[in-house]
Amino acid sequence: MKRITIGAALLTSMLSFAQEKKDTIKSNDIEEVVVSGRYYQKYKLNEVSGSLRIQTPILELPQNVQSISSQVLADQLTLNMSEGIVRNISGARKVEHWDNVYSNVFMRGASIATFMNGMNVSSTWGPINPDASIIDRIEFVKGPAGFMGSMGDPAGFYNVVTKKPTGKFANSVRFTTGSYNLFRGEADLDGVLVKDGVLDYRINLMGSSNNSWVENDKTSKIIVAPSITFRPTKTTTFTAQYNYQYLKFNQPGAYLMSNDGYASLNVHTNFNDPNFKKTEVKDQSLFLSLDQKLFKDWVWSTQYAYMDLNYDGGSWWGTFDPNNKNVLNRTVSNWQAKGKNHIFQTYLRGTLNTGNIVHKIIAGFDYGDRKYNADFSSFAGGPFPIDIYNVQYGVDPSKLPSADFYTLNSSAPFYDDEGVKYTSYYAQDQIEMFNNKLRLTLAGRYTSGTTYAGYPYYSPGNVVPKNKAGEFTPRVGISYSINENFSAYGIYDKTFVPQSGTGINSTSITDPFKGQNIEFGLKKDWFGGKWNSTFAVYEIRRQNILVAGPKEQNGGVPFQMASGEQRARGFETDIKGEIIKGLNIIINYAYTDAKTIKDTDPTRIGIQSPGNAKNVQNTWVNYRFENGLMKGFGISAGYQYQGGRQSWFGVSATKDQSLPDYFDTNFGVSYVAKKFDVNLMLNNVLNKKLYSGYRGDGGEYAWIYNAPRNWRLSIGYKF
Repeated sequence: MKRITIGAALLTSMLSFAQEKKDTIKSNDIEEVVVSGRYYQKYKLNEVSGSLRIQTPILELPQNVQSISSQVLADQLTLNMSEGIVRNISGARKVEHWDNVYSNVFMRGASIATFMNGMNVSSTWGPINPDASIIDRIEFVKGPAGFMGSMGDPAGFYNVVTKKPTGKFANSVRFTTGSYNLFRGEADLDGVLVKDGVLDYRINLMGSSNNSWVENDKTSKIIVAPSITFRPTKTTTFTAQYNYQYLKFNQPGAYLMSNDGYASLNVHTNFNDPNFKKTEVKDQSLFLSLDQKLFKDWVWSTQYAYMDLNYDGGSWWGTFDPNNKNVLNRTVSNWQAKGKNHIFQTYLRGTLNTGNIVHKIIAGFDYGDRKYNADFSSFAGGPFPIDIYNVQYGVDPSKLPSADFYTLNSSAPFYDDEGVKYTSYYAQDQIEMFNNKLRLTLAGRYTSGTTYAGYPYYSPGNVVPKNKAGEFTPRVGISYSINENFSAYGIYDKTFVPQSGTGINSTSITDPFKGQNIEFGLKKDWFGGKWNSTFAVYEIRRQNILVAGPKEQNGGVPFQMASGEQRARGFETDIKGEIIKGLNIIINYAYTDAKTIKDTDPTRIGIQSPGNAKNVQNTWVNYRFENGLMKGFGISAGYQYQGGRQSWFGVSATKDQSLPDYFDTNFGVSYVAKKFDVNLMLNNVLNKKLYSGYRGDGGEYAWIYNAPRNWRLSIGYKF
C-alpha cells in the first residue's frame, strides 16, 4: 500500500507539471494531427529501430524481420509479453512455465533470446515480462543476426524497444479494468525541458492489481520509467533510461497435475495455498546511449546497460502418492535469486563510395557479462498433501518454513550459479550496386565466450566448470529490388554456444554447439506502401548437440558425444497494414518441421523438437469508421490457431509430449476521438479450455490453463 500511495503521489505531481508545460504552447493542433495520424498508420513499420544498428529499410533487408508497434498492442489490449503478443508474428508462440514472471517464446524450433534496446538481456527465469506501458515497439528477428550477436540459438530473438523522448508534448493517461478485479492505471508524459531539442524528457508510470481465474492468486505491479535525451551540440545525442519494476504475486505459475489426462480439473482449481510464501521481484535497469556524428553520415554509437534483478519468494512442486492417484504431495522450496547484467556496445557506421558502388559499413565491439545466482533448496518439513478433486486450503502456518529459511545461501544443496561472458568484434559491408537495385552483404564476427552452470551445488573445492569457445561466424546476404516495392533476398548466417561435457575415458568435450541458417524470401509493399507481405523459406541446423554415448564402449560408464543434430525446415508468410482506408489487418502463417535427425539413440530420430508447433496461423482485423454517424467507432476481431504442438519437456522424455490443437478467439469494439479513446475487448470468446503443458516421466499430466472467457475495458485521454 505504501508503494501504491507513493506512486499515486508521484503520478499526480508529474501530471500537474506536464499540464503546466503544455499550457505554455501556443498551438496544440499539430500534436493532435500527429496522434490521430499515428492511430491509423502504425500497423506497418518501414524501418527497423536504431537499436538494431543497421539503417536498411525492412523491404531491402536480407532477413525476415517483423515489427509490432505499440498501437497494435493498444488495439489488442495486450498488457505484457505473456498475453498473446506473439499472435502478430508468424510461427512465434509462448510456451508456459512461470507466466507471472517471464516469457518463454519459441520460434523456428527453439526458444529465442530476449533483447532490450539492442542488447541481449536473457537470463535464467528472466528478464521480467516487458510491460506494454514502456514498449514502443517489438522487433522479431528471425534466424541468426550476426550484426547483433553470434552466441546463441540460430532461431533468432525479439528486441523490445522501450519508449524514449520524442521532442514533442504528447501526454496521455489510461485506465484499464476487467475480469478478475483488474485495475490498472498508466501515464505517459512526453515533453520538452529545453527547447530546440536540447533537453527532452519522458516518464512512464504504471500501477496494476489483479486477481486470477484460479483461486488464491493475486498479482500487483508498479513501474516507474523516466528517460531523458540531451543534445549538447547538433552532432551529439545522449539518452539515459531507467526502468524500475516491482512485482508481487502468490505463485509464479498455476500448474495443475493429474493422472487422468490434460484439462481433467476445473479451470478455477489452484494447488497453491494462501499461506505459502508470496514472491516479490524488484527489477532495475539502466540504459545509456551516446551517438556522435563525425562527418557526413558517419556516426559513432556507444551503449551500456546495467540490470539488477532480485527475487524474494518461494515455490512449490508435487508428486503423486503411490497409493492414491488423487493425492498430490506438495513440497515447498526456497526461491531467492539475484541476476546482474553488464552489457557494452560500441560501433561505427557510415557510407563509402567507390565509383558507382556504395558501401554501407558497420564495425564494432560488444561485451557482455550476465550472472544469475539462486537458492532452490527444498524445505525438510512436509509434505503438504491435497486431494486434487477436493482441494482444501489453509496449511498450518506453524508447519511452514520460518523467515530464516528464505535466504540466498551459497552453501545450500540446491544453490544455482550460472553465467555468460563474452567479447566480440564485428564488421559488415553492405554493397549497393546498380543504383541500389542489388545489395550484397558480406560480414564476419569473432566471438570469444564463456558459459557456466553449477546446479545443484558445487562445493568450494569443486569449481563450476566453465565452457569456453572462440568462433568466427560469417554472414552473407543478398537482396535484389525487382521494382521499388518488390524485393527478393537470400541469407546465410551462423551462431554458436560454448558447451562442455565428459567424453569417453573421462576426456573433456569442448566442441561448441553450432547453428546455421539458410533462408530465401520475397517482400512486397502494396498500394503505395500501405500494407506489405513477406514470404520466407528456411533451413536451420543445430549441430554438436551433446548426446549419450554407448556405455559398453566405456566399460559401462556413461559418457557424452557432441554428435547430435536437429533440423528445422519451414516457410512463413506475414501480411500487415492498412488494406483499405480504416481497415488494418495482421495475417500470418508458419509451417515448422523441427526434429532430431542425428542421435546415438535411434528411437529419438524424428522426434519433434521441444516447444515446437508445426502449424501456427493468426488473424487480426481492425476496422474504424471514418465518416457518417459511426465516425470514430471501431470493430476488432481475431483468432490464434496452433496445431501439431509439442511440449517443452525435452527429446529425452519417456512419454508422448504431443499437445492438442489450440484455438483462441477475440472480439472488441472501440471509439476514438481527438483526445480520448475507449476500447472494450472480449477474450476467449468461445470459452474454450485453452492450456499448454507436458507429460512427466511418471505418467502424470501437468498443464497451465489460459484464462476462460474474460473482458477488458480501457479508457485513454491525451492532453
